[in-house]
Amino acid sequence: MLELRLTPRQLNELELMRAGAYGAELRYELPGGDTHVATLLVGDIAVPAAIELLDTEATPVARVDVTGSHTTGAGTWVAGDVTMLREPAAASFAEIRPRASLPMLDHATLALGNDVSDRDDDIVLVDHGDVEALSRAVTAARRADREVRVLPRPAAAHLDAAATDELLTHLTEVVFASTVATRRHTGRARGAGMVILLSGLSGSGKSTIARQLTRRLRAESHQRVTLLDGDEVRAMLSSGLGFSRADRELNVRRIGWVASQLAAHGGIAVCAPIAPYATMRAEMRAMAEEHGRFMLVHVATPLEVCEARDRKGLYAKARAGEIKEFTGISDPYETPLDADIVVAEDGTETVEDAAEAILRAAIQPESSYVI
Repeated sequence: MLELRLTPRQLNELELMRAGAYGAELRYELPGGDTHVATLLVGDIAVPAAIELLDTEATPVARVDVTGSHTTGAGTWVAGDVTMLREPAAASFAEIRPRASLPMLDHATLALGNDVSDRDDDIVLVDHGDVEALSRAVTAARRADREVRVLPRPAAAHLDAAATDELLTHLTEVVFASTVATRRHTGRARGAGMVILLSGLSGSGKSTIARQLTRRLRAESHQRVTLLDGDEVRAMLSSGLGFSRADRELNVRRIGWVASQLAAHGGIAVCAPIAPYATMRAEMRAMAEEHGRFMLVHVATPLEVCEARDRKGLYAKARAGEIKEFTGISDPYETPLDADIVVAEDGTETVEDAAEAILRAAIQPESSYVI
């Protein structure tokens, strides 16, 4: 049986399902025409007949008996009935969430940005995963003598921003209020923290660029800057892992979690793993954006240039079959299509030029660079 540790938003989706927000049945559906359904996305391409769902404390809380699946570039969508095994770890503000079964409000304002306005009546705030921001918003609403509810924001990874807003409005009408006024485009305030992920082939120069970028950020920013290099993190956090796809994904997931925690406390994390798969980069982006900004840098040094450098002799061993599942040779590198900046496209840019371009893009997030 596959074990799946749910993300905070996936746990939110399970919470909403159990509160009857998607109907009486406990069930995941495949994405389709109806956007008002619970969905589950897993990283594995092949899924077994049953999946055990774990909460944030790695405790088994539910089982999915799989009745259908559909694989896309983002991963595999799973359909199936859900059987609860035990209660998940308690969520923040459980007393005002859907499972509390509070009386329905006649009218409420859904504040998508979690900002409390003097014009609001009773208010519904959204749990996006940032506990500190949610706590501030709940406190502000209570000080303003508002009746307040907390709506878990589901994963809904198949929906764009507009469709997600519409789903949140629908869910609010189902679980909290007879009529809902939605304040859109308010923008959820995030912290000043940031995660910068440099992804590229072995030998692309990403570690060297990351070190130079870290030095520049430390000189020009008042924030604490931490470098999480791929080789060093693997030695310290992931020494027991191999190089299978599952182990690589777990390694990057660990880097992403540490980086997101640094961002949550206002820091800047510079990360330089290979991160060859689009799903792992998307998961890292989602974790980071719960707390601050995320920048994906594609260090696009061509394979032939990386192989010519080959200071560790890894490519030669991979060509000789001594290293299995080596990125770029016997295992794919999925070129980022959502990179915020691309450097070293022809392998001739200097480390200083690449670090400068990334630094300027980080300082001016509205800009888009390709050098």
